[in-house]
Amino acid sequence: MSNANHESPIGSCLEIPVEELLRRARPLPPHKEMVIDDLTSEEGEAFLAALKD
Repeated sequence: MSNANHESPIGSCLEIPVEELLRRARPLPPHKEMVIDDLTSEEGEAFLAALKD
């Protein structure tokens, strides 16, 4: 049973400034690592359609 007594300071904000978000962001892998080379055109179209849903 958890009864942690968490008190947040009055007026505290959970929002993180943009600069802090950018500092924490991880870079994407190189484009060649993210491309799926052996997809057929039908598979590619099905993938893109799934992203739209």
